[in-house]
Amino acid sequence: MKKPDSSGKAYLRTLQTWSSLALQISLRDWLLIVVLIFGGCCSNVFTLEVLVGGAKKSGNLVTCAQFLFVSLDGLMQHIDIPKGSYLPRLKERKVPVHVWLIMVVLFFSLSVMNNLALGYHISVPLHIIFRSAGLMFNMILGWLVLNKRYSAKQIVAVILISIGVTAATLSSADTSKGVSHDQMNYSDWMIGVSLLLIAIVLSSLLGLYQEVTYKKYGNQWRESLFYTHFFSLPFFALFYRDILEQIQIYIASEPMKLSQVFEGLPLHGIAQLVLGDVACPKLLLFLVFNILTQYVCISGVHRLTGMATSLTLNLVLTLRKLVSLVISVWYFDNELSFEAMVGCSMVFLGTVLYSLGSRSQQKPKQKTT
Repeated sequence: MKKPDSSGKAYLRTLQTWSSLALQISLRDWLLIVVLIFGGCCSNVFTLEVLVGGAKKSGNLVTCAQFLFVSLDGLMQHIDIPKGSYLPRLKERKVPVHVWLIMVVLFFSLSVMNNLALGYHISVPLHIIFRSAGLMFNMILGWLVLNKRYSAKQIVAVILISIGVTAATLSSADTSKGVSHDQMNYSDWMIGVSLLLIAIVLSSLLGLYQEVTYKKYGNQWRESLFYTHFFSLPFFALFYRDILEQIQIYIASEPMKLSQVFEGLPLHGIAQLVLGDVACPKLLLFLVFNILTQYVCISGVHRLTGMATSLTLNLVLTLRKLVSLVISVWYFDNELSFEAMVGCSMVFLGTVLYSLGSRSQQKPKQKTT
């Protein structure tokens, strides 16, 4: 009698240990994702705002630089030299090439459109509002394409979040420092809006396609990160003249001391001693920061894509965009109006409603899997 009892207790302790470990790993992964997305993406919006302020038409250069950096980093992890050969080759893929090629077309197109739109009198706050509307498009396409069903709480939550981000962004756009509506070229503005609308639809389709791919082939987020950027590089040849012109503009920008980057930080004194008066063109320096923060941002996004549904991904990114908006308004001395505060409250309420709606749908999902 004692043996079964002791073995049963040992089994129970082992089970509790493994469940506790799994919970710790899950919490650690989620904490890392939150840091990567909210830290990297919010910092990236700041650097992008500086770049757009210095050169509005530099969208292709920024996108190309981001894709090149991610591709070079991923190449180190996906290249292999077989025994008896001196020629390197790509490692065997877990996902077929044609799957990545479809994803590449969607990802490249929406990335270029998002950055190009900033050159057509589209402000950064307006850019945020259109990209945040992806939640609604994602839910509609999920219902139409994948026959998904959403609870009433989830539907109301997405509507609240979309309205909240819209209210906060529009209020900040009215008080922000920029070109007035009277001075705006509305034909260019409509082109920018059209680019953003198409990019939203493509982004929602990409999210659903990634969700289906990961369900079929497993969580291959690193492979996705590499191939979606690496296979996109040849397409930038279509914009080589524009990219070369923007490089010249970046090089000709006003010089900035490297030590200025550390102003307000504890390392500022050490940076001044080490770097001295070393300076480089301001736009080139912020382009480097933009590349690094974009890499951190997309690493978190791809990790989350492999762990959560497409709608949850859009929800997290929408909250991140709201944080980016608040930081942008605060840093550039724009007023946070009453409408903006109401918008923030609506987003918070929508987040709570969505989490409650998702929790109520967990049991039916477990029966089907």
